[in-house]
Amino acid sequence: MLPAKLYETIPYAYIVVGSAILLGINSWLAVVSGVLIVFAGAVIWVLRSDNRRSDIKDARNKYGGVLPFWFYEMLPFNYGIVAMLLFTGSDNVYFYPSAMIMLVVGIQLWLLRSSYRKHQRPVPVKARPLRVRG
Repeated sequence: MLPAKLYETIPYAYIVVGSAILLGINSWLAVVSGVLIVFAGAVIWVLRSDNRRSDIKDARNKYGGVLPFWFYEMLPFNYGIVAMLLFTGSDNVYFYPSAMIMLVVGIQLWLLRSSYRKHQRPVPVKARPLRVRG
């Protein structure tokens, strides 16, 4: 059993390490490895988030969007991966603004989803006795 602080940081560590590999090493094997490590961290984050949601019992069955459930859940991470691939894989500087926009959108979606899913159980409100004013 891992300590709670270490256990909770595993998906973030995967994403950071995979991103560092993507941005730091210029070889096709490093790119594939970095994408797979980021993808593994994203899958762990999505699975934990889906399992801990207190607002919806089963998010997969309640999701009513146009996109498939897994594609929707992985969207912020897909934006980030494509942005990093554009930064590292292209020598054309005209791709950099598009990559930056995709990176900002991916981070914004990830932060929004994190803020929407606080993973807290609702606290029941204790019934108060009614006061009759006379």
